[in-house]
Amino acid sequence: MVDDIQRDVRVAVIGAGLSGLAMGLRLLRKGLHDFVILERAAEVGGVWRDNTYPGVGVDTPSKLYSLSTDPNPHWSRLFATGDELFDYTRRVTARNNLLPHIRFEHRVDEARWNAGERLWAIATSRGVYRARFLISAAGVVADPSYPDVPGLADFPGECFHSARWNHERDLRGRRVAVIGTGSSSVQFVPLIQPQVAELHVVQRTAAWVRPKADKPVSERAQRRLRGTPGLMAAERGLFYLITEVLAGARRHRVLRNAFQKTCLKHLDAQVRDPELRRKLLPDFQYMCKRPLISNDYLPALCEPNVTLHTGGLVEVRGSTVLAGDGTKAEVDTLILNTGFDIGVTSPIAQRLHGRGGVSLADYWGDDPRGYKGITVPDFPNLFMLQGPNATSGVSSALMFSEAQAGYIADALQRFAEADVETVEVRPERAGAWTRWVRRMSTRTVYEVGGCRSYYLNRKGENVVMWPAWSAGYQLRTRRFDAGAYRLGHAGAARVPAEAAT
Repeated sequence: MVDDIQRDVRVAVIGAGLSGLAMGLRLLRKGLHDFVILERAAEVGGVWRDNTYPGVGVDTPSKLYSLSTDPNPHWSRLFATGDELFDYTRRVTARNNLLPHIRFEHRVDEARWNAGERLWAIATSRGVYRARFLISAAGVVADPSYPDVPGLADFPGECFHSARWNHERDLRGRRVAVIGTGSSSVQFVPLIQPQVAELHVVQRTAAWVRPKADKPVSERAQRRLRGTPGLMAAERGLFYLITEVLAGARRHRVLRNAFQKTCLKHLDAQVRDPELRRKLLPDFQYMCKRPLISNDYLPALCEPNVTLHTGGLVEVRGSTVLAGDGTKAEVDTLILNTGFDIGVTSPIAQRLHGRGGVSLADYWGDDPRGYKGITVPDFPNLFMLQGPNATSGVSSALMFSEAQAGYIADALQRFAEADVETVEVRPERAGAWTRWVRRMSTRTVYEVGGCRSYYLNRKGENVVMWPAWSAGYQLRTRRFDAGAYRLGHAGAARVPAEAAT
């Protein structure tokens, strides 16, 4: 129950993951200090706080998966581990004096636009806040998705999601079923395989797996980076160029074929059994779904205590799991690697209510959209990070978050200087942007690659991923374009209180 505590602030940010921290840093750098970051947990860190499964780590090179404002010379590996990333978020918070702005254990239950007072009323688990501007940095992969499978709720053994790993469950000698073969599974399956008596991996769709070019970073190399900031910047630039080449594969078949051949060679070298190799071979183009990177996942599936089931999980009968290929297994532990609530199903979209009390989820329906993935008509003074078509499955998602944070901070600084109280994107500009994104998306592998993924809505349209070069997005968000918006200044006529919603 929401109590009567009320806080009035100029800006409220939802979420203290890396995107929320990036937003806070940009506000401070613009000299804007009247803001709070509302965080539902007791720590910063977002996904790197919540995901603690064995082997958790980033699948983007660490040089890119860090904030440009806070480069880190201390990564121990080319691909950082989850605990390192969690520590990094805490260091960034402390070093930049963000803690005074963060309100921990403040879950946002609902936020409503009040047109009469030109502000957002934000109901949290610790009281009500009122903010002139609201910024959602709640994250794309913040809330686990649980499958709707007959009998799953009645499973008598231990069942948990990989994003909420149960460390009290000793897996030694257990008969374990892993449901799903996404980016988390490829990290923890090789580590739990030697411990368990039986491991049943239930795969709905095969994925392209390419080698992981991971290696340790020596202490000597870390010292050299620490003493030479220009070298860190050069390395970051190099990795950025590499990921831009990878990004080009989503629009160019020749590049996709080249990466696909690398994956095929990887599969042939690591899986000798022709039947198992057939089950692991995707029937769609590279990058149509998120590619996986691993050197030890495929070998783990070849071990004698591992069985690969295909066709996905279709039913649970007591302790028995049944797969779509007709096979079944008796298990005592279920680990769900079934993804996250994304897009229109995201809980935060259901909790944000704009003009007329309409939720963002209802406004979108099956068609999430927003100008530059940041603003939405009929939702005044609301900004988003990682909004529709404004994230990357190839380059670092943080590069998009930082671009968005810079765009928003630039806007808020201008508003403070010009006494702007309301901002709302013009519908015609938002519509033109959406049409351009749709045109660009029709030529991407997401829509022509022969698969169905969480990137697509029911109409088969990409509503999640940026469809072009990430550099293009950064150029389009390098400064706030006031001409695309309707701005309301302080002192202008307000909506009568009785008509406000």
